[in-house]
Amino acid sequence: MADTSSAPRHAEVAALVREAAAGTPKSVYLFAGEPFETSAAAHALIDALVPVARRSFNLEIYEGRTTTISTVIDSLRMPGFFSGTKIVWVRETTLFLSGEKRPEITKSLLTTWADGREREAAEKLVTLVALAGWSQEQFAEVRWSALGKTRLREVFGDDLDTEQLAQLDAVHAVCLARELGVTAYRDDSGALTEFLDAGMPPHVVLLLTATAVDARKRLFKRLREIGACLTLGAARERSGALTRESVDEVVRHAIRQFGKRMTPEAHELIVRRAGTEAALLTGELEKLCLYVGERQTIVDDDGALATRQLTRALPLLRGLVAQGEPPLRLLAMIAREVRMLLVARECLDGPLRGKWRLDISFNVFQSRVLPHLDAQTSDAFGKAHPFVLYRRFQDAARMDSRGLRQALVQLSDLDQRFKSSRGDPALLLEVFVIDWCRGTPRRGAAA
Repeated sequence: MADTSSAPRHAEVAALVREAAAGTPKSVYLFAGEPFETSAAAHALIDALVPVARRSFNLEIYEGRTTTISTVIDSLRMPGFFSGTKIVWVRETTLFLSGEKRPEITKSLLTTWADGREREAAEKLVTLVALAGWSQEQFAEVRWSALGKTRLREVFGDDLDTEQLAQLDAVHAVCLARELGVTAYRDDSGALTEFLDAGMPPHVVLLLTATAVDARKRLFKRLREIGACLTLGAARERSGALTRESVDEVVRHAIRQFGKRMTPEAHELIVRRAGTEAALLTGELEKLCLYVGERQTIVDDDGALATRQLTRALPLLRGLVAQGEPPLRLLAMIAREVRMLLVARECLDGPLRGKWRLDISFNVFQSRVLPHLDAQTSDAFGKAHPFVLYRRFQDAARMDSRGLRQALVQLSDLDQRFKSSRGDPALLLEVFVIDWCRGTPRRGAAA
């Protein structure tokens, strides 16, 4: 029986899932669109066709950017170890790309970066470079803001402004830091088309997901003849951010996957803390669902880790202790957070004085404020993602440096008391949290 907790959001996907669960799946599926959309559709299909107990052998997943088509075809030829359907899922396949899609991929790259999806943006940049025929050596040495318009159009398919080039330089740095290499691009769509023309093996399903698709390619036309091809999308603002309606839909869908409910207050809180980026929303929701355990309803107290509100923070601390979280580890986590807040506060009082406003958007922060941070300050933040820094500055703007320094002194005192076995660690942490939430940390308060 299919897992209904993964019911898809799109009606077209839901119809395909019902058809597959009834025993008549297509031999090939292609879902195109944003990864959070295509991944949800793919998982819904997998839930309908491959029971969890059989996925070790009847589900094979490949990264389309780095996996050769010969490997995929070999997998398709091999039947599943268990009876029933075997699925071969190729994620973010490049089989449907063409030079004409470069502007579309570039736009998606910049939107993905602005939304804080660092890894996805980096992979899209590597894909564009591969499409342009660049080598790894060329890619490693490039500085986009120094290239001429002709060479830029060869890679991105369009003209770019100064701010966009600066963003691409930042994405390039992420690629190098994550050691994402450029693999020589070959259009292997013909090989897969030839394999499909010969007929798919019985009880084997090919599942493809991609961000961009060129519908003029012969492979796409062939898939449409023998399988199902869907383009999935979520409504966005002119800025590229998800609309509030789309955000609400993502939240509702993620909560349903865990079999939970959420109060309107908790819904508002999680959106306000995570923003409008689907991956961040999903990550925060997963943490909440795991924290509440068997409880069916998530309330706003569950999203209060960084709200500095006593009526929420204290029960949360007690819950973590009750679940067996070591007090010394909790102390280290709190101390690190306070140190980062102090660094942010000192930045606001120093190099960012006059440049920060509480109502500033993430995009404005990233393009106009973040460049004012020097290398030493960035190192102090531990190379944190810009979105994380944005949230830190938001919190730090409501605090003063003197209070943060006092809190660090008190945490240092607690560390010594924990290690000398003087006092109940959980109780000492509670005293600190009470002082912290009231904004009055005092040296020796826990004595």
